[in-house]
Amino acid sequence: GLSFKTIEGGGAVTGSATTISAGISTATAGQTVFTTAHKFNDGTNTFDHQVFVNGVKMRPNDAGASTRDFVSSSHSTITFDSGLSLGDEVRTVVYFGHTLDEEYFTATEGQILFALTGNLSAQKNFKVYVNGVKLRNGTDYGVSAPVILNTACQAGDHVEITSDTAEDAFTASVGQTSFTPTNSDITADNMQVYHNGLILNQTEDFTIGSPSVSLTDVAGLNAGDQVDIVIRRS
Repeated sequence: GLSFKTIEGGGAVTGSATTISAGISTATAGQTVFTTAHKFNDGTNTFDHQVFVNGVKMRPNDAGASTRDFVSSSHSTITFDSGLSLGDEVRTVVYFGHTLDEEYFTATEGQILFALTGNLSAQKNFKVYVNGVKLRNGTDYGVSAPVILNTACQAGDHVEITSDTAEDAFTASVGQTSFTPTNSDITADNMQVYHNGLILNQTEDFTIGSPSVSLTDVAGLNAGDQVDIVIRRS
């Protein structure tokens, strides 16, 4: 016989880890169409997803046709508006059990303040990208709503703001390769690592310990390099 149990939220379940499915592809010259490792549309549910090229975040169709970088279609197809270069690394990320709230801005000259609407307006934890490169919370921008950048934008800069929960920010010493986040609940299914604002790839760029993160480059980092470890949560 089978018995079924309804899992209810609360207690330790709050903030439990989500699942991240990431796939890496290497582009051929002019390639525009790529397939995600897992479906972002299974025919019943649609899952949030992001795309990075050489570590830089790309803009989806939701950002508007004039500034978007790619369009999602079918169950797992990503189509770029412009062909990529030979050897470009395309990282597609699908989030299961975790909803991303994102807003997209095109800056005016000297703009630093970005007012948030909808679900983001009540949040206090943000990931901010300028032209696809992640900024550092508390150093590059203020963590209130609205978000205020410390350095003014140039006209046409693309600013994207994503709500999230847990993050550790490290400043590397010479040759440092190992970093230990404050939260021990890290796995390949819930963690992302950024180096100077560019997203890294597990195995190729880093490995996960308990609960440390170790970079695979034996030479280590330069003094002052920034490493951000993000724990994605439901």
